[in-house]
Amino acid sequence: MTTLTMRLVRGDFIVTGPDIAPMKFKSRPEARDWCKTHHPGSPITEIGPGGKRAPPKKRERPGREG
Repeated sequence: MTTLTMRLVRGDFIVTGPDIAPMKFKSRPEARDWCKTHHPGSPITEIGPGGKRAPPKKRERPGREG
């Protein structure tokens, strides 16, 4: 099973994987549909603005106030 990576680059959605050439799409639904059609059951990792990956949490430093 291939893990696919989808990222937003300059307004286009790029889908990459270890055994596929990068594919460019204009919309997220179009890219997800292509992934589901050509690689059914493969997990899709979304990176970038609007993706499902949460932003890193900021840690508070002890001893720092106001």
